[in-house]
Amino acid sequence: MLQVDLEWLARLIVAALCGMVIGYERSIKSKSAGIRTHIVVASAAALFMLISKYGFADMLNTNGVALDPSRVAAQIVSGISFLGAGSILVRKETISGLTTAAGIWATAAIGMSIGAGMYFIGISLTAFIVLIQFVFHDDTILNKVILKVHIRMRIEARNVPNMPDRVINCLSDSGVEQISYRIASITEDIIVLEIDGTTKNNYDQNQIMLNLDQTKGVLSVKAINNSK
Repeated sequence: MLQVDLEWLARLIVAALCGMVIGYERSIKSKSAGIRTHIVVASAAALFMLISKYGFADMLNTNGVALDPSRVAAQIVSGISFLGAGSILVRKETISGLTTAAGIWATAAIGMSIGAGMYFIGISLTAFIVLIQFVFHDDTILNKVILKVHIRMRIEARNVPNMPDRVINCLSDSGVEQISYRIASITEDIIVLEIDGTTKNNYDQNQIMLNLDQTKGVLSVKAINNSK
């Protein structure tokens, strides 16, 4: 019995270590869910998995009792979603925390796999997630792989003749392709345009916005989040 208990304890420790590794990466990026959160999620998920697998063994052997212990594990998947949702923040038109929420969800899955005794797959997924987080945290590599990036912008300008043409010409000179626009609002003095187009990579958008801001008659330029 002691040997079995030690095996279960080892699973919890391994799950906690896997959660700590993922949480460390989130922590150095100053995310709200850091080391402690991921350790608790991974180890708790592992414990729930142990309970699901072994916690009802005595009851299953009782005559007239029908149980489905796997329902405990199933509830981890849906229950952890609430914790992940709490890490997603929406400020105006910008959404943040999606990666952290997905990481918490994956950490729970890792904890479940360790709790089930699937050490290799759980540790392998931990290494894979951490590698992905570090490699793709900025857009350096993605910008070399992705050839075109969709951009959307809201431009407020003075309502003068040919103002949409000025904006389109500036975008074309900045390397934007497949440009389309719609007039979001218009008054006697102000016109607001919503622009869609494609550019080479994410780094170009900053320079494009600077170029637009310097265009005569343009009052403000604002990027529109594509995940909206």
